[in-house]
Amino acid sequence: MEKDDFQHPDFIWTWRETARGARQSLWFPYLQSISAKPRSRLWAVRWNGGELDIDLSKVDFIMVYGGTVDLPIAFLDSLNQYRIVLSIHRRNMVRPYLFLPASGPDQDDILSAQLLCRDNLKSSTYIARTIVREKLRTQETVVPIPASEYKRLASLRSVDEIRILEAHHASRYWSIYFERLGLADTISRRGADHPVNAALDACSFFLHGILLRWVLFHKLSPFHGYLHRNAGYPSLVYDLIEPYRVWMDDAVAGAASSVGTHSEKELTAAAIAHLKRLMDVPVYVPLTRQTVRRKSLLHGAVLALRAWLLDKQTRFVLPVEGEKKGGRPVQVGFKIPGYPQSPN
Repeated sequence: MEKDDFQHPDFIWTWRETARGARQSLWFPYLQSISAKPRSRLWAVRWNGGELDIDLSKVDFIMVYGGTVDLPIAFLDSLNQYRIVLSIHRRNMVRPYLFLPASGPDQDDILSAQLLCRDNLKSSTYIARTIVREKLRTQETVVPIPASEYKRLASLRSVDEIRILEAHHASRYWSIYFERLGLADTISRRGADHPVNAALDACSFFLHGILLRWVLFHKLSPFHGYLHRNAGYPSLVYDLIEPYRVWMDDAVAGAASSVGTHSEKELTAAAIAHLKRLMDVPVYVPLTRQTVRRKSLLHGAVLALRAWLLDKQTRFVLPVEGEKKGGRPVQVGFKIPGYPQSPN
C-alpha cells in the first residue's frame, strides 16, 4: 500500500510520518461499504467519491464522517488486532462512536499520574489555566486581549472561575468572527442550524480524531480532562484541542470566502480541504526549537502533558508555532516527531 494511493481528492487523508513503515490515518466521508477481499488480507472500502483496498496492518486510525453501513464483526476484530481506533461521526452527533483497542501495559503508569493530578485542585487548575492562556493568545488576531485579562487569568484559583472567563471571551470572539463572515446577528455558535456551524463541527471532529489517537497511543485516559471536567465524553481531547481550534476557524473562514455559506455540503468539504492544507504547513516551534508540520503540534500537546505529569519537566508548556528567539530556552522533556525537523 503506497502512500500515493491515499492522496485522493475526495478528502481521504493520511498522516505523513518520517519513520519508515509508519502507519497512516484515514478519513472516509459518507462511507458506503466495507468488505473483505477474497484470498487476501485487504479490505475493500467504498465511500462517496471513491474506493480503496486497505491493509489494516499499515493503518492506525480510521474516521468515518456520515453514511450508514453494516460493519462486519471480522473487520472490528481486525481493528482490535492491529490496535486501530475507529471514530464515527455524523452531523448533529453530540458524542461520536469510538471503537477502542484493548489497552496494553504501561511501565510509567501515566494513567495514575493523570488521575491524581486531576484530583489535585492546584495542579488541575494550573493545567486548565495554561490551556486557556494559550487559547486566548491564538485568538488575538480576532479579539485583542489586554494584559490585564491575562493577569486576571493568572490570579484565578479554580477551574470554574477559569471556565467563566473563557466563556466570556468566547462570546466576544464568536460575535466578531461571525460579523467578519457577514453573518452578524443571524447566527450563534451554539444551537444554530447553519452551514457555518456544521462546517466548524466537522473540522472539530477532524481535529478530535487526530488528537484522540495520540492520547490513546500515550496511554492517557481521554475521558478525564482538566478544563472540561465531565467524564462522560473525551474531555481530555477537548482540553488539548483548545489552543489549536483557531485552525478550524481559519479553515472555515477561508472556505466561506471561496464557496460561500449557503451550501452545507460544499462549505464542509471546502473547509476540511482547507484545514488539511493549513495543517501540512511547516512551522517553527520555539518551545522545542525545531521545525515540524503544523499538524504535529497536536502530538506535541499530548507529549507536553505526559512529560509534565511524569515530572520530566518542571512546567506544563504547550507547543505552539512562533518565531526563532534568542535567550535560554525552556527545559522540556520531549521532542515532537514529524517532518521536517531542525536541531537548531
